[in-house]
Amino acid sequence: MKLRDLIDYYSRDDIQQALLRVAKDREVVGVFRNGSFAKRPNTILYPQDITSMIRQGVMEFHCSLERWSRPMALRQDNYDELRKGWDLILDLDCRVFEHGKAAAIVFCRALKKHDIKNYSVKFTGGKGFHIGIPWESMPAELDGSDTVKKYPDLARNIALYLKDFAKEDLEKELLRKFGTPEKIAEQMKKPIGEIAGGAKGKEVFDPYKVVDVDPVLISPRHLFRMPYSIHKGSFLVSLPLRPNELELFDKEAARPERVKPDLGFLEAGEAGEAELLVGESVDWHNRKGPKKAKEKRKYEGPVSALKRGYFPPCIKNILKGLPDGRKRSIFILTNFLSSAGWSVEEIEKLLIEWNRKNAPPLRDNYIRTHVRWHQGRLRAGQKKLPPPSCKKEGYYVSIGVCQPDTLCGGQAKKIKNPLKYAIEKADVKNRKHKSKGKGKGRKPKPIYI
Repeated sequence: MKLRDLIDYYSRDDIQQALLRVAKDREVVGVFRNGSFAKRPNTILYPQDITSMIRQGVMEFHCSLERWSRPMALRQDNYDELRKGWDLILDLDCRVFEHGKAAAIVFCRALKKHDIKNYSVKFTGGKGFHIGIPWESMPAELDGSDTVKKYPDLARNIALYLKDFAKEDLEKELLRKFGTPEKIAEQMKKPIGEIAGGAKGKEVFDPYKVVDVDPVLISPRHLFRMPYSIHKGSFLVSLPLRPNELELFDKEAARPERVKPDLGFLEAGEAGEAELLVGESVDWHNRKGPKKAKEKRKYEGPVSALKRGYFPPCIKNILKGLPDGRKRSIFILTNFLSSAGWSVEEIEKLLIEWNRKNAPPLRDNYIRTHVRWHQGRLRAGQKKLPPPSCKKEGYYVSIGVCQPDTLCGGQAKKIKNPLKYAIEKADVKNRKHKSKGKGKGRKPKPIYI
């Protein structure tokens, strides 16, 4: 492709506007013909930024998975401070274009099975495809903290889970479309041993040796080729597609002169849509992910689960249902109940029942996702955490549930934490049972739900 053709393409108003829409809040870096990257950090804000970079020798544009409050201020020590969101991109890398297309169809099906409709698909311009879930579809909070802070670990876990979830379907799809593993290896111009392992005659076909999805690439400041950028090797456009166009998609449609940028990429997220996917990935990671060493210190809580009668006024008020502060209340309730001896199953059941009283209720998937994240912490050996203290700003008083009784110490709030209230009330009750049963052979009643 000649420089004049490149300038003509990137000078088109519709192409410039498409690039600028995706570039918002992202780091954008140019790539030269020899594959080297331009200086970082960088971004594009105006049409002239694009043409200026092309005249300097840039041929491709790559942008960050992460969204930043100030992309140009990025330094190695301030990523967490400036990160305001992140998109999940599955990079389907392959040798044969048709193999990549088959894999894209499989992963689109996998997302639909997790109730995700607003995902994006694009041809990379080479042989593979990108499938993306926008930040807006992710749950805003997880385990009582902002999901934005869980990058890149959560994004990697989702990608690993999807690989595991889709593996069998991908294997069937590749064999259905292209025949035996031997034929697939021949199409790739590879020996059969590179896509199937095991003893001779008993080789096991590995679909991810045909189309790779590498979650390790999901890392801080990782870049991907922007939609409507030209690919420096093929001179084709990295073209967004509708999922139903994949089956019949031909690379000829990605020639620069044929491209019309009428389809966005990562623009149509729906709040909370990815809650089920996140919940399932967390659950999968807890069961199959790498095990962490257990901490030596263990939480010392009540021997038996504390029953509801011992709950403090704030917890009882939360359990009546709320119009506001519902997500903060999930964090409060999960930590309170867990520290009070309740099992994960009992906590999830109570939260689902409580959620029906909220106006409006949260998605049940949001509840399950939070509980599974909490369960993962416990399985990894992390200690139980008590609920926020009574004076913690943004919690009990803020959501209108703090109504201290005499045991709380009235407005003085002598008890500093809801869990301490429940344990003291249970202890007082037990002491009364012991005194009543003294000399009569009576045993104190156990503390139970």
